Amino acid sequence: MTKQLDRRTFLKGMGISAAAVAATGALAACSSGSDAPAENAAAEPAEALNAADQKWAFEIAPEPIAEDAIAETIEADVIVVGCGMSGMVTAASCAENGLSVKIVTASTIPVSRGGSNNGVYSKVMEELGLPRMDPTWFYRMQYAANGGNILPSLWYKFYNNSEEAINWIIDIAANAGIKTTIESGPVYKPGDPMYTPPAAHAFYVDDAELNGAVGTGEGYIANELARYLAEDLGVEIFWSTKGEQLIREDNNTGRVTAVVASTADGTYKKYVGTKAVVLACGDFSHDKDMMTRYCPQALEMCDFSGEVNYDQGIWMGGLMPGEGHKMGLWVGAAWQKSPNVIMLGRPNLPADQPYTNHTGLLVDCNGQRFMNEDTLGGLACTTFMHLPKNTAYCIWGTNRAADGGPWGKINGIQGEYFTTEEVIERWDNDTDGFGIIKADTVEEIISQLGLPAETIDTGNRYNEMCAAGVDTDFYKVPEKLIGINDGPFYGASFTPGFLTSLGGLRTDVHLRVCDADDQPIPGLFNVGAMIGDFYSGTYTFAMEGMNYGACCITLPYCLGKELASGELD
Repeated sequence: MTKQLDRRTFLKGMGISAAAVAATGALAACSSGSDAPAENAAAEPAEALNAADQKWAFEIAPEPIAEDAIAETIEADVIVVGCGMSGMVTAASCAENGLSVKIVTASTIPVSRGGSNNGVYSKVMEELGLPRMDPTWFYRMQYAANGGNILPSLWYKFYNNSEEAINWIIDIAANAGIKTTIESGPVYKPGDPMYTPPAAHAFYVDDAELNGAVGTGEGYIANELARYLAEDLGVEIFWSTKGEQLIREDNNTGRVTAVVASTADGTYKKYVGTKAVVLACGDFSHDKDMMTRYCPQALEMCDFSGEVNYDQGIWMGGLMPGEGHKMGLWVGAAWQKSPNVIMLGRPNLPADQPYTNHTGLLVDCNGQRFMNEDTLGGLACTTFMHLPKNTAYCIWGTNRAADGGPWGKINGIQGEYFTTEEVIERWDNDTDGFGIIKADTVEEIISQLGLPAETIDTGNRYNEMCAAGVDTDFYKVPEKLIGINDGPFYGASFTPGFLTSLGGLRTDVHLRVCDADDQPIPGLFNVGAMIGDFYSGTYTFAMEGMNYGACCITLPYCLGKELASGELD
């Protein structure tokens, strides 16, 4: 069952019950709904199938749309397919630098699926006295966290251009009366593997929104970008127009020159990009075969039923059907080399800080402690995927309110915290919707959570270590060793929710889509969640809003300037 969330609800936490699975999908030749080749069906058991020789259904190009079926041809220097943040930033950057641009989008409105926009430094950070992130050690730490299985050139390109790009979008917002601040994040010291540099830019209009509601205003800037494109830059946006196929010259060996798109009434139109066609089509999490192939760990967390909603904002359970990825594959694009990453909804509360895990006692369904709880929420969610039922349970006492702070405000601005009284009130009222339970004894909490009675032994051992100030099981730092001491007592359970898949087509440092020989396909680019090899392992949330700040703002902003300069011809 998928659950629709707005930005505020997502940042408060939550998830949907689901189980991750190993890959269960079949290749197109062997899957349900496809006819297996006779020679494969008749193969002897000793003759193992070579998966590299098989094709999935999504890899097989449909018949080209006939030229005589195309009602109209429309031309511009750059054609952008998609009207989310990355597509609009690309279009605006191109247009500001003198290129003619047209946007083709299946949506009926400009779409935003985020709220935090990472910028390593900006005029807003300067005004607030926040430091510039030091990439010397922090990026090395992130490189290690991603197992070295990324394109470092893209990360450093983001760092070197982020300040200019984020100030650019801050100015666009300000001209429309939209304000920018920096979201509250976890308090870790520089050098700590969990350190999160303060850099998540959030938009708002009404000052009242600063009371725990920043991060909800992404729609403001999305609507303003669409207005800016259409009214100030003269970029025509073709709504309800879905990209169907790319046109690549010389039997898919030459330049990508156009995209054929269908309108709401089924009419085909060809959009020719004399300099570039840029795919900004979002993720592939609404395509079951693609998720089976590339993100099997999230397969059972997705809801593939129903029609795709191209206007959808943040959503737990799958978003887009990978149409941009498929169009690229059909004209010779290769898939990225690193494993695809998924973005999991993180548990926020009851936590000490936004973006962290619950740093008190966590147990699995057998009542056993299983990790050092003092970690970022994105990492914790990945660990939870290894648990029975993918579910973690936390148990704590009222004393945690006074001893566990500072309690960062979810969606709040830097330096604002809940008081001890406010924290207890939020627990009592289950303000953040975690299904928090309350009882006079720990035994009652254990029973209500459905945990075995032996869980009390785990709690007692944990309390002993907290009293001693030494965690001899998982070595949590002493300041996070807060015993379950004073009643009333509280408990909750949570399961990660799936937000989106990340990556896809093989991509170089200029966002050119590449083939299996790592050669750029002339004329074809991709941005946003489609950029390949930017992440590997886990989307950690160590850089709040990294996907939006890097892949949807800074790198597309650079692409527009590079296309206009002629250096990518």
